[in-house]
Amino acid sequence: MNVLIIENEIYLAQSISTRLESAGYECHIVSTIHEAMQREKADVILLSSNAGGSLCEMFIRQNSQAIIIMMIAYVSEDTVTKPLKAGAKDYILKPFMIDELMRKIEHQKDFQMLSKQLIFYEEYFSFLESEISPLDTAKFYPPFVIRSDSQRAADVYAIKFARDKKLTMHFSTLKFYRWKECLQNADKDTILYITHSENLKKSEFKEMLSKIAGKNVIVSTVTNDPVDFPQVVNLSCKNAKSDFEGNILPIKEYEKCIIQKFENHYSDAELAQKMGISRKNLWEKRKRYGLERKKEADTH
Repeated sequence: MNVLIIENEIYLAQSISTRLESAGYECHIVSTIHEAMQREKADVILLSSNAGGSLCEMFIRQNSQAIIIMMIAYVSEDTVTKPLKAGAKDYILKPFMIDELMRKIEHQKDFQMLSKQLIFYEEYFSFLESEISPLDTAKFYPPFVIRSDSQRAADVYAIKFARDKKLTMHFSTLKFYRWKECLQNADKDTILYITHSENLKKSEFKEMLSKIAGKNVIVSTVTNDPVDFPQVVNLSCKNAKSDFEGNILPIKEYEKCIIQKFENHYSDAELAQKMGISRKNLWEKRKRYGLERKKEADTH
């Protein structure tokens, strides 16, 4: 990372440069803003108020992409307020420990990275949101169930709900955790969002729904089956995609994937019926594809 040090106290500038270079930064020293204007853009600019002069605010605006930290002898409107309004990120009061200056640089680097990531996630979320039918989050409040034909649609609704209500959210998936373990994370200040409840047996799903009553919990399930719960959000994706997007598989591979995906969701009789085959044919396919036959159970 490129650092430009604008400081007319040469000893201080050299001390800062030596310390930063030992930490892997590439440093350049100038004594005035006029000199700084002749150099290429820097990632970090350490600007001494002594070297700024009347061009300080203009220089800061011209380098708004950089992390600019003011190095000042005293706090005033000219040394702090105006530079910060112009776009400086922070200030440090002289005399200072160089370790403290480095901490401020690292903090601003982390903040800058998080800001860029947030912009990316916001843009990507807006794209995902455009793929879903218009979402009304106003009339629901936890606990509620999101019933959808797409996990993506359910996730978008849950995130949009939390964003619209300005609430924080904790994520848990029943692919990796038991539902009773997930509910231990439920609290009044954070929404607990539980996904993949379609993997539960019907009896387990019903029991879980009975336990979330009065809790700050949202549950999603990807299913066409009706859900018995006081508040159910029914969603459909405009362009529902299969799990096989981008790949054309042999029919046998499709059959294998369908059996594996839904074997915990339906009994053998129900799965065979939905696939349009007999239970005997389903058993034969399991044997052919090397899939262990699950025990008959009351599944969701």
